[in-house]
Formats: sequence, C-alpha cells, structure tokens
Amino acid sequence: MQGWKPIWRWLTASVVFAVLVAVAVVVFGPNGSGQTAAAPPAKTARPTQPSAAPTDDDALVNRMLDQLRAGKPVEPQFAAGDNPAAGVPIEAIKARPGEQLRLGRLEIPRLKVDQPLNNGVDEAALVQGVGHWPGTPLPGSPGNSVISGHRSTHEKPFLYLDRLRPGDPIIATVGATRTTYKVAKVVIVPQAQYVKFVLKQPTRPGEKDITLFACNPITAHYQRIVVQATAA
Repeated sequence: MQGWKPIWRWLTASVVFAVLVAVAVVVFGPNGSGQTAAAPPAKTARPTQPSAAPTDDDALVNRMLDQLRAGKPVEPQFAAGDNPAAGVPIEAIKARPGEQLRLGRLEIPRLKVDQPLNNGVDEAALVQGVGHWPGTPLPGSPGNSVISGHRSTHEKPFLYLDRLRPGDPIIATVGATRTTYKVAKVVIVPQAQYVKFVLKQPTRPGEKDITLFACNPITAHYQRIVVQATAA
C-alpha cells in the first residue's frame, strides 16, 4: 500500500490543477484578459425592396377619386381599356349633352350584328349599341359616315370585324333611308394615326362611304381595326 501513495498524490494534484484551469478560463476568458470573446456580429436585416412604381391603373383610380372629391363627372371606366374613341378631340365625342339620341340601326349579316345606331362615340352611345361620329355625314348621305363600337366590353358588336371580307354587306338604316354598303378593305392603324385616317372624306362627288372602327388587338388596344365600305 505504501507504493500507491505517490500515485494517489499525483492523481489528486492533477484533478485539482484541472479544476483550477477551468475556473480560470471561466473567470478570465480563454485569452487571459479577463474578457470573454466578442460574440459574432449579428446579421444585418436585408433592406426592404422599394414599393412598385405606380401603374397606369393606379393613376386612373387616383384621377377618378380626385374628380369625385371635386364634384366633377367621373371619366368613363373604360378610358384605359376598350375605348375606341381614345384620342378623339373632346368636342367631337358628342354633338350636344343631354338625352341619348337614337339615329337608326346598323346590320352586318356576316357577323350577325344588328345594333342600335346612336349619336356620339361617348360611353352612353357605345354602351347601348354603336355610335355615329358627330360631324361626319349620316349613313345614306354623300361622304364618309364614321361608326365606332366595342370589341371586348358590353355586347361586343365589333368583336369580329377582322372576319369581314371584300364584298360583304353592311346595312345602315337612318329614318326611312336604308343603305347597303360593300366592304372594300379591312386595315389596322396605329392609335396615334387613326383619327385622321377614319375621318378622311371621299374625293369623288356624291360617293357614299361608311367606316367602322374598334380597338385592336382585343387584349391591348394600341391600334384600331378599320373597315371601309362603299355604297353598292
């Protein structure tokens, strides 16, 4: 047993030394400075993305709200959509304010269209049928009568204008006058150019023309589809 005493003393001293080292690390830190190591810097929050820029729809809504607050008439809700008359001078939209004036009817047999023909190319006229551009000759009269209609809203009377072919009849009735026109051509015109294009009058005296136009393409509206026809 005498030989074990030095070993027990050595083990006891080792344990005591280990405990003292552990205490020193806790108290003074691993670098012996008395300070614990600095914690790693916290991750900075990712900056938030800026809000999306206002869209044309936002601008339209804000403009309509301003009009309501000011007690003014609110512009048509289709102003940014299926509005064939976008870009038309305001004085040409309707000949005079007041009750909507029914002029007659417009028929396109190939497309099975039979619609009231109203005065004006404003919302009130186009919601209830197709509209005659004030200032252009009435159907059946010499000159070019201009008619506008929707392709993708309300009853969509001009949805299939692209299906018309040369020679197809277009029939306009105003009062007791019933005039049959034959399609001459169907063309696509950029929105910025269509007003002068559709309003152009014939050069031959006594010629009777009719021009139908609507938005194109159906889902974008940056062009106009135009049908030109001449009385048979």
